[in-house]
Amino acid sequence: MASQIVISRSRLTRKLDAARQAQIHCLTAPAGFGKTTLMQDWAAPQKSRVIWFTVERSDNRLLRLGGGLLAAFANAGYGFLGCREELGLLNEPGGVARWSSLFIAELETAARRTDASLTLVLDNLHLLDAPEAIALLSCLVRDLPAPHRLCLISRNPLAPALFASTSWNRIHHLNADELAFTLEEGKQYLRALQAEGCLGRYAVPGSPGMQTQLSELWRQTDGWPIFFCAMANRMANRTTPFAAKDELNALPDFHRYMEEQVMQPLQLMQKDMAMRLRELAPISEFNRDLLSQCLLPGESPALIQAMIHHTGLIVKVAHSNGEYRLRRPLREHLRQDNALSNRTASNTAEASSLFDKAFRWRLANNQGMAAVTLCIDNGYWRAAVHMLEKLYPSLVSAGCWTQVAQWLAAIPTHIVEQRPLLQMLLGRKALFESAPASALKHFKQAQTLLASDQELEHPDAVYDAASRARQLQETSALIASTQALYVPRQALPVAELEPTCPVTRYHQGLHALHQGRLHEARRQLTQVMDAALADNPGMLIQVIPVLGWLHYLIGETDLWRSGLASLRERVAPGCDLPHGFAWTSASTLFGLLENASADEVTQGLQDASVLHGLCAPAELRFNLAAAQALLAIREARWDDAGEALQEAEVLHHSIPDPVRRTLFSLPALKAQRLLAQGGKSEALHLLQAWGGRYDQACFASQHEQLILSEILFALNRPEESLDPARQVKVWAEQGRCGLLLTRALAIEALALQKLGREEKAQQVFHDALHVGRMTSSVHSLMRKDAPEMKCLLAAAKQQGRYPAYVGKLIEHYGQDIALDDDDSANLAALSKREKQVLDLLVTGMSNPEIADALCRSLGTIKIHVHNIYRKLGAANRVAAINKYNVAIA
Repeated sequence: MASQIVISRSRLTRKLDAARQAQIHCLTAPAGFGKTTLMQDWAAPQKSRVIWFTVERSDNRLLRLGGGLLAAFANAGYGFLGCREELGLLNEPGGVARWSSLFIAELETAARRTDASLTLVLDNLHLLDAPEAIALLSCLVRDLPAPHRLCLISRNPLAPALFASTSWNRIHHLNADELAFTLEEGKQYLRALQAEGCLGRYAVPGSPGMQTQLSELWRQTDGWPIFFCAMANRMANRTTPFAAKDELNALPDFHRYMEEQVMQPLQLMQKDMAMRLRELAPISEFNRDLLSQCLLPGESPALIQAMIHHTGLIVKVAHSNGEYRLRRPLREHLRQDNALSNRTASNTAEASSLFDKAFRWRLANNQGMAAVTLCIDNGYWRAAVHMLEKLYPSLVSAGCWTQVAQWLAAIPTHIVEQRPLLQMLLGRKALFESAPASALKHFKQAQTLLASDQELEHPDAVYDAASRARQLQETSALIASTQALYVPRQALPVAELEPTCPVTRYHQGLHALHQGRLHEARRQLTQVMDAALADNPGMLIQVIPVLGWLHYLIGETDLWRSGLASLRERVAPGCDLPHGFAWTSASTLFGLLENASADEVTQGLQDASVLHGLCAPAELRFNLAAAQALLAIREARWDDAGEALQEAEVLHHSIPDPVRRTLFSLPALKAQRLLAQGGKSEALHLLQAWGGRYDQACFASQHEQLILSEILFALNRPEESLDPARQVKVWAEQGRCGLLLTRALAIEALALQKLGREEKAQQVFHDALHVGRMTSSVHSLMRKDAPEMKCLLAAAKQQGRYPAYVGKLIEHYGQDIALDDDDSANLAALSKREKQVLDLLVTGMSNPEIADALCRSLGTIKIHVHNIYRKLGAANRVAAINKYNVAIA
């Protein structure tokens, strides 16, 4: 099952580099996590100084182990003849310590002779379990000289005796969770497949998009590299590259590999481990109490501890309180294996008893969602449906839509279609994902079922008359607010609806956003967020990305980031925010693009990448792809930008039209990429051919006009570029959109400078600096490809306008803004009135006399004199007169 393509995992090699001072590196994970490949990649630059020794089962004999170490060093050019002659010491009492000290002395001598530090790699250490062999390695670990490094690779946890006399600050560990593929590394692998011609496009039209497919593949394999690569190769040979649920089990040799490479070595560590893992396969999640009280009663705490912390096959459930689960590939293998072997009545009864214990324990501990998962995993549809309907209010409040989607997809369709609350769950999930047509379909189906005379059975009377009336009222309100927000030409505006539920109030804020009333939308959505902080994490994760986007448009990115810093402190203790860090990271991405470094933006994208595998609003996924494209454009990574825009295009089709109006224009983003590549004419043609789909009163159309202005300026048509830039400026001033206002003022100033209207250009640029400073903008003001920007920055610095902010812009510009030392240039910076004042000043006239001569007030003359001093760089009247005399000499 090994892949022929190997990718460099720089994330892990950087970790190893950063921990070089640790001296001892331990890589422990099951087979297939790429331990050996990673170590080979890391050691490649220092190949001549790496000694590699692969342990075999026979190396448990001391003479064999010692001889193998000497042979490995000899193959690398280090012949330790004295150690070879004294190998017999290993069979004598106390000989291990004496031989190891001799070996260390030879190692030090060899290192001094070659003036190099060596790296000893011991692979397959899980095969070494003899106490005397471990004692020998323990001596090497303890006495290894400081310049040298030791890398220990094992499938199972290393014996504690190995580090008995070693300080823990010398040891650096990498485990299975860290060695698993990340989404970005999975993308790297797919790119490598594409480069070899194995995979033409992995974002085919009509599919959920590249990132969605990738995250599904990553989820099924838990990032286990060997299975990820095998499934990706399988995708490459299919017409429709999309991973289905049964893909993993369909891989060639999957079960043989799991049994021979994972389960059998595990039995060598602890015989009961494999048997206990098989028993746990039907249980989706578990914790220590559930294990010790119900599933494995009577087992020693050491076994439970080893299972959870040391196998690498059991992982902690993200954002849970002490819950664990089996890795998905292992669980798939064990469940199928159990299904084939559990054919007797006793086995079936035992499995049913195990389920019953776990189910009752979950209910007794108020863990309803875990009980639903347990029912669905074991095929108890009726119990799962009743539990879901009983938990409906808490599921809506929690916002666990990804889990809800997985549950309802597993329940037979005909059951889901006849249960109103299940239809309402599907409708709310669709509404969360910005799919109003699907949401209305489910809401109307629920409304029909609730309004009919059909009796709906439920053990907890969820559908009694009073509850049914409330559910019908809720459904009607959801239908009305959804239609008013998304369906064109509805008679009832959202603002007039009775806010009967948080979704309706949220829709009122969205309606203001869609109408371009940015500050009103921010106020209303902030109120929704404050109300959701107490006990509604579902609404919280829905409103956070929208508020982040609004603050970006308004120009309050710093304010939003500082507000997020205290968000978790404001969240009520009982309000669990699922994947909260990912949602908050996604909401700050565009703010980071505006004024942060590329590394910070990349980190933000990585933090938000987990959302690709979750149910998320379509506009949020579009914005993630757009942010990735903009970062790639800035760094001139054109292929990456093209892939991200391809993903954005797929997502763009699923976004409702009212929402599209509030986002970046896709044709404008594509034109921006072409412009950055130097294709000015192509960018203009693309924008003219595919733009103009929106009315002029929305953000998307103004974004297109802004990019059009930048393209015309780049084509050396500054006069034509002024009209769209000024149009955007007027719209941004009316809507108080700080982002577009800064960019529009900047391009207007550049066009005026190119037309030779320097004084007007500096005035407009001063306005741009004022708005940019208030909005903390950096990139919106920067056009490094325009020489006029350097002139404008130099003039701003010379005139002392916002020195700290201008200095930040100049530092970001990356070029020296050289000020002209010629005093005549300083005189040119003076206005017409300031030159008149200076002419009178050098004659010896006082300020009151100048005021009388020019018929101006004394205060006005004092301001002119102050500006003259500042622009000439003069401390007083005498210095100003001297500079004037030098300039006219």
